[in-house]
Amino acid sequence: MIKAEVKTDPDLSSNKNQIIKEMLEARVYYGHRSSITNPKMKPYISGTKNNFEVIDLEKTFEALEKSKKFMEELGRQKKTLLFVGTSPIVRDLVKGAAEKTRSPYLVSHWIGGFLTNFKTIFGRLKYFRELKAKEAAGELQKYTKKEQINFQKEIQKLSQLFMGLEECQGLPNALVIVNVKMHETAVREARKLKIPIIGIVDTDSDPRLADYVICASDHIRSSANYLLNQLVSGYNASEGEK
Repeated sequence: MIKAEVKTDPDLSSNKNQIIKEMLEARVYYGHRSSITNPKMKPYISGTKNNFEVIDLEKTFEALEKSKKFMEELGRQKKTLLFVGTSPIVRDLVKGAAEKTRSPYLVSHWIGGFLTNFKTIFGRLKYFRELKAKEAAGELQKYTKKEQINFQKEIQKLSQLFMGLEECQGLPNALVIVNVKMHETAVREARKLKIPIIGIVDTDSDPRLADYVICASDHIRSSANYLLNQLVSGYNASEGEK
């Protein structure tokens, strides 16, 4: 395990010093092994310790502030987010962040074509909603036992496929992705449609995959949790102004 010392600068604002201290405590600085570092990430790395990259938290702070301002604007305009994070380490954190902003999420797997073939995917999602509504209203009971069993199997299958998307009404205005390297398909689809990406990007990733690059550990729960909470607070900031 690598450790970083807490360094504060009297010339910096107390808020910046506090956030950097919190990021240190959350191990946001803990990158991957230097052997798998993406060369494009070099500007975001302050050094190497015990063969692990140490992320420059000054730059992470700047990126986080920029990302939070963007999130604030999205929240103020009631824009739609889509949270993405399928790593078992962060799934529940991503789901929790999405729920705090009343946003859809994908945490089991990326649905190929979800963005670029949205009309077709949304049609299936609409059918799933209608099927669940019929089930709740008892309308499926008029079918034969075999047909009811088939409907139940289909509902179960679609429930797994569309988990987190039940309330989705259209294309998102922005994506929040934990581990952009793992979700390059989602990135390509968003790029094609010019949907901005806020990405937690670790040292093994290409920072060009995100529009808002937050260089940080994407494989440590405390890091992902801290950053997601910061982004959520940005999105929900307008509610506190009321």
